[in-house]
Amino acid sequence: MRRGGGWLPRSARRASIPALAVLGLLLSGCASDGAAAFDPALQRELIRKHHAFGAEAAATPDSLEDLLRKGDARRADGDLAGAMWSYLRAHERDPQHPAPVARIASLQIAPDPERAETLFRDLLARHPESGAAHAGLGLVDVARGDWTAGRTALEEAVRLAPSLAAAHSALGVCLDQLGLHSEARESYERAIALHPSFYEALNNLGVSYLATAEYEAAAQALRRASRTQTRDPAVFNNLGLALGRLRDYDRALSAFRRAGSEQAARNNLGYVLYLNGDYERAIREYEQAVLAGGDQRPQVLRNLRLAQRAEREQTRRGDGQGD
Repeated sequence: MRRGGGWLPRSARRASIPALAVLGLLLSGCASDGAAAFDPALQRELIRKHHAFGAEAAATPDSLEDLLRKGDARRADGDLAGAMWSYLRAHERDPQHPAPVARIASLQIAPDPERAETLFRDLLARHPESGAAHAGLGLVDVARGDWTAGRTALEEAVRLAPSLAAAHSALGVCLDQLGLHSEARESYERAIALHPSFYEALNNLGVSYLATAEYEAAAQALRRASRTQTRDPAVFNNLGLALGRLRDYDRALSAFRRAGSEQAARNNLGYVLYLNGDYERAIREYEQAVLAGGDQRPQVLRNLRLAQRAEREQTRRGDGQGD
């Protein structure tokens, strides 16, 4: 496996007020910096890749390890069909080797956790000491929101395969969801120590600090994540939230703009101002979001009404104190 990573998908946790476009706890992709799931609709693209890679396969009889590395690189670039094709070729090269099966199964977790569970249990039956198989089953539990079962499986995974950085990060997600934030952060730090550019673990660490209102620590972790991964909107939305809670609004807006449209960025900044109790400025940002145009107008208008109501209540309380 490349760079000490694993092959695990992501899980998301959203803000209670519908404002931020993405606020996620991320689990890593297949030994890569990306995370994804194999959508059955990509089967057509896989057929096209079959033809595109046919000449390459004939000209370069890659080893199993080479094919896995190619698949991981393609997955990191978001080319899921290309990744699946490489993993299938690796499986053909050695049908008994557990690594290609684990990677193929990981691509099935989000769209079809039952199918993924079947593949991982079959893998575990043939390789009972496989940390990858235990981690895969743990991630199926995570996909179902069963944090306790996921924790058990992932603790076994890191016991059997302590160099699986992604399994440590996934375990951290379970621990965070169970309210065990200190233990979760230890898991993220282990993942980062194994894989210093593991942006999902850095993002997860930042979100863990956001959950306990430790915004400076959150911003520090999320800055590191944003330097490693420049394309994932979750990282920049989380960074914007941390910076906004620190009242560094200009940098927060810049981060939100890296994550999405101008409308989404203004909406997100308005949400942070709302959380900070600055309702007047929040209203102005929501108005700017409406003027910016885009497909989030209904959500922006809902947030605008909430801010207007909060400002009226704040004014009413202030007037009452003056009597």
